Amino acid sequence: MDERRSAPRVEHQIPVVVKERQRSFIVHTKNLSASGAYCTFANFVAPMTKLQVNLQLDQLGRPQTIACQGIVVRVNPPSFRRRCSAYDVAIFFNDLSDQDRTAIARYVLRHLRASTSG
Repeated sequence: MDERRSAPRVEHQIPVVVKERQRSFIVHTKNLSASGAYCTFANFVAPMTKLQVNLQLDQLGRPQTIACQGIVVRVNPPSFRRRCSAYDVAIFFNDLSDQDRTAIARYVLRHLRASTSG
């Protein structure tokens, strides 16, 4: 299968505060890149839903908060199921400053290097 992603991603769990309309909740990333995150949600969120996303990166001992808007681009399973307790959600960061995108890219590369050198 060809890799379609344009940005490297790292398998890493980072807490993320997500706000959808008036509802806020905390999820954890399964993986992260400078273009988006793949997370597990307890509730179904429909594709194309706009989210406010806040994640906190550990930048060499200094916390850095990244705040941006994201759009749900994929959900698995793809529809609401009563017996489903978790949904894997792909979020595309559609409103991210160049500075924040660079910070995430550096974080990802640092953790990719650490995982391959150890």
